[in-house]
Amino acid sequence: MKLTRLWSPLVPLLFIAIADSAFLSTLGVAQSASDSLNHVTGSATFTFVRRDGTCVTGRITKADTKTITVQPFRLPPITLERGSLLQVIQGNALLYSARSSWADVASVDVYPREALVLKFRSGKEVRGTPLKVTPGGISLKHGLRKTVYPKADIDVVDYLRLKPATDSYMSILEEAPYALFLDPEFYYRAAGLEGRVRVRLYDASKPEDDSRVNCSGR
Repeated sequence: MKLTRLWSPLVPLLFIAIADSAFLSTLGVAQSASDSLNHVTGSATFTFVRRDGTCVTGRITKADTKTITVQPFRLPPITLERGSLLQVIQGNALLYSARSSWADVASVDVYPREALVLKFRSGKEVRGTPLKVTPGGISLKHGLRKTVYPKADIDVVDYLRLKPATDSYMSILEEAPYALFLDPEFYYRAAGLEGRVRVRLYDASKPEDDSRVNCSGR
């Protein structure tokens, strides 16, 4: 009886979450690092860093293979050529990167239910939690095992991250976490249904760029 009373107020919220197309659009997994921007919610704010060092901050309103339309706060929409983008960031977490950077591999923060995915020249692929990244390689934890992989053997490193949270969810999380149970998105994330996207951090076939990313006009 007590259990029924506890859950009964939560059931309507769960049905709201299931019916909300904004949240349904965040489900699933981006199949490759190149299409990560096509699989995120339009209710989250990102910073778009262009190759010339200028930045635009806003929400994605439209994305295709060639362009991305961004809606900055209280400004007209801006259409960006994909080829002009260097990185897309939410907070301090990468959502997209056009460069190959071992420095980005070393600096990425991997949260629970996220991982780094290593693909080797042999075609083998492994994933795990990074323990240490050095100029010569990376140590990953897989369950109870820890393995060191030389950089020379690695072809690609992808960051398998959770899909970005909406602005409203992040606002509640930061300002009033006790009220999270009123937000339908909380139930998606608690159940692990938000989906994940791959972000390519390092590609041995491309020139390595470990320079600091500068951003003006954010």
